[in-house]
Amino acid sequence: MGGSIVLNPNSKSYTPIRLAVESAVEDLIWCEDAVFLERNSRDFVQRVYEINRNALAVAELLQASPKVANVWYPKFTTPSNYDKIKRSADGTGYGGLLSVTFVAGERGSRAFYDSLLCCKGPSLGTNFTLASPYTLLAHFTELEWAAQYGVDASLVRISVGLEPREELLAMFQTSLDAVPSN
Repeated sequence: MGGSIVLNPNSKSYTPIRLAVESAVEDLIWCEDAVFLERNSRDFVQRVYEINRNALAVAELLQASPKVANVWYPKFTTPSNYDKIKRSADGTGYGGLLSVTFVAGERGSRAFYDSLLCCKGPSLGTNFTLASPYTLLAHFTELEWAAQYGVDASLVRISVGLEPREELLAMFQTSLDAVPSN
C-alpha cells in the first residue's frame, strides 16, 4: 500500500496542512516498494477502465436475474451523483465494487458465494475478482445495528477484476444457477 499527498503551495490551507502532515507522517517506504508502486501505476487508467466495463457487465447480469433481490451498484442506485463528478472520457464508469442480495435470503447468498470460483476475501482494488460476505465480516457482532441501516446480513460484496469478461460472466452465471429460486 502506498499513497501520496499533493499540496498546492498557492492555497491558503497549504501551510497548516503541510505542518500537520510533517508532524504526523513518517516516511517509511522502502525503495523497492516505491519502484513497484511506480511501475504498477503506469497502466492504472487502462486497468480502471477495464474494471469499470467488467463490473458493469457483472452488475447487469446480476440485475437481470429473478433470483437477485438487490444489486447495489452506482449505475442502479446513485447514477446522478457519479455522473456529476466522473470524467467524461470514454471508459469511465461506476467503479469495480458492487454488492448483491438474493430473493432466497441467506440460503441464496450462501449458495452463490460458495459456488463462486473467485478469490475470497475482504479486500478490494486488486486486479483479480474478490468476493466476501461483507456484513458478516465487517459487522458480525453488530448485525442488528447494521440491519437498522438496511445492510442485510446476507449481502455479498464483489470487487470485480481484470479477468476476461466472458469468463467472468460465465463464472457469475454458474453461481447464479446454484442459487435456489426461493
